[in-house]
Amino acid sequence: MYKNLLDIIKKFDRARILVVGDIMVDHFVYGTVSRISPEAPVPVVNVRSEKLMPGGAANVVSNAVKLGAKVYVAGVVGDDYNGDILKRLVGKDKGNGRVDSSYILTLKNFQTIIKTRVIAHNQQIVRFDREDNGKFTDKVYKQLMYGIKKIADDIDAVIISDYGKGLIERKFFSSLVSFLREKNKFIALDPKVENFKFYKNVSILTPNINETSGGSGVKINDEKTLERAGRVIIKKVKPDYLLITRGEGGMSLFSGGAVNNDNKPLHLHARAKEVYDVTGAGDTVISTLAVARSVGASIADACYIANAAASIAVSQLGTYAVGADELSALLSSD
Repeated sequence: MYKNLLDIIKKFDRARILVVGDIMVDHFVYGTVSRISPEAPVPVVNVRSEKLMPGGAANVVSNAVKLGAKVYVAGVVGDDYNGDILKRLVGKDKGNGRVDSSYILTLKNFQTIIKTRVIAHNQQIVRFDREDNGKFTDKVYKQLMYGIKKIADDIDAVIISDYGKGLIERKFFSSLVSFLREKNKFIALDPKVENFKFYKNVSILTPNINETSGGSGVKINDEKTLERAGRVIIKKVKPDYLLITRGEGGMSLFSGGAVNNDNKPLHLHARAKEVYDVTGAGDTVISTLAVARSVGASIADACYIANAAASIAVSQLGTYAVGADELSALLSSD
């Protein structure tokens, strides 16, 4: 089995992926705490370093690129300082041909999204966001669809990364999925609970356990309720597959058809021995899954490889892009 998975990983550099969604900047502030402020009962963080990284859908791009894929990006940024930073962060692999960021639109009436996390002693102290959840005009969506149609024949799979910031809305989603289905593309969707009402007909949906509970209306406290919630979502959204990420509980793969012989969900146990930070782990899962599927992996093998990638990502502090070489090393050690 493992040789088969390693052979799949060797082909990752053939993958051609489109990422559509809410792109943003992740700003990390690292420091130490030795006292409480005399002004309020809050810790005083002595800042030691800062780091800017691609966030949201842009983190999905980073993950897919690190795995070896060629990635196209469709999204929006503001005509502002953070927008310039984000375009530089996303386009840093332009020189080696791994990223095409020419389908990112720059809008004058939009504020680029940036999330700032303050971390001290390996613990997140606070997060504050600057964001604009405004609605976009038909012109913006027409421009996005125009670009996507231009590159459709060059891509193997599409990741729709919905962070609930307004870009992924009903009409655009429906048009995008209908077009991609006609083109027979693999469509992976990372969902937001508030948008379950219009999600339909993707290849795979990848909610976490909380999103699964919220999207199904089922309180999940054991495998029986997990399966009930999964069936509710399949009936509602009609994906070809549903992959529920369960943190320390691993992952569960559901299908409208048989995933294994008894037509039960396929449960993959979590591999991580130590979990330091789950930030961005969902991005790691969906990018690895889409890359694996785009080079011919079965859905079960793609999920197995994605589960291994997640175990590497959560063992690191902050968002972390997993490399194909790391994946191969991990699976070779089994």
